[in-house]
Amino acid sequence: MVSPSWTIEEFLNELGSEKSVPGGGSAAALAGCLGIELGSKVCRVLLARRSLSLGSQSRLKRTLKTLDQLSRKLRRLIREDAQAYLGLVQALKAKRGISAAKKQAIQSPMKICEAASRGVSILGGLRPFAGSSLGSDLKAGQVLLRGAFEAARMMVEINLK
Repeated sequence: MVSPSWTIEEFLNELGSEKSVPGGGSAAALAGCLGIELGSKVCRVLLARRSLSLGSQSRLKRTLKTLDQLSRKLRRLIREDAQAYLGLVQALKAKRGISAAKKQAIQSPMKICEAASRGVSILGGLRPFAGSSLGSDLKAGQVLLRGAFEAARMMVEINLK
């Protein structure tokens, strides 16, 4: 069952269970969230510094707002992907509505790919503001986002077959 209020602990327990959902797409969306949140952390740390110019502060605030929107989108996609894949599993069992269910199951991972790709780019744009400590968080965030992208892309490929 796809819960609208999974905690991280519950999500991970469900992910490691014998159940169909959550699966790879939901895990990809979670990885994307982790990457985005690292970028948000960097923005917030930088904004707490008093030495930034007003222009830099303004740019970081806009970036943070965009990252917050991407995080909310990816959080929704954790559940949306699980629901869509559950619909595909049910259609395959019923042997009807498979084409429509496959189409639906492809949409969520495609959205995850788009959000992850955008996140990688945004975090790259923060690099000039970050020193080595914050830079490592940005790099880790980008790695998580690239992993999210690749995992979601693979889900699209598999569901297209």
